[in-house]
Amino acid sequence: MADYRLEGPKPARMYEVILPKKIGYFGKIQEVLEDLFDERAIRKIPFVRQSIARGRKEAGFDEDRWIKTLCKASRGYSIYEMDGRFLSASGPIDERVIVIRFIFHNPSGETNGGTDFLGVSLEVVNHLVARRFAQELGVEEEIWFVEYSHPQLSIWRRSSADADAGADPSRDETA
Repeated sequence: MADYRLEGPKPARMYEVILPKKIGYFGKIQEVLEDLFDERAIRKIPFVRQSIARGRKEAGFDEDRWIKTLCKASRGYSIYEMDGRFLSASGPIDERVIVIRFIFHNPSGETNGGTDFLGVSLEVVNHLVARRFAQELGVEEEIWFVEYSHPQLSIWRRSSADADAGADPSRDETA
């Protein structure tokens, strides 16, 4: 039987970006989310260029480290749909939306030199995702950005010995 160890609970930050589900948005959604894993693409985002320009004026600002932190901070995302009714100036509107969820945490043993993924999480989601959707889609009245207060994350992580040995969790070895 595979051995798991509990990691946490530890501080986490969770965000959701909510926008209408429209076929015409799928390409932009894919582009924005894929750019989170591409250092060159991140460097091209106006908010990032402005932040680098401000940072260069500060003593000790390490541009490459900051960009690498932005890239590593978003380890992934989840996407789901939900239906809702929303009140507009013309009355209630039934609409299906896409929700993109991000959960940030500082992985055990993976932070070096004080890298704080929680510290940059707001910048990553608010500016590299939500703001880009708002500016680049440019047609929606609102794009929602939700931050959940004080979530805690616990992870049941398979021990490295089991993972290295290729233990098969479906096989019952107690018989």
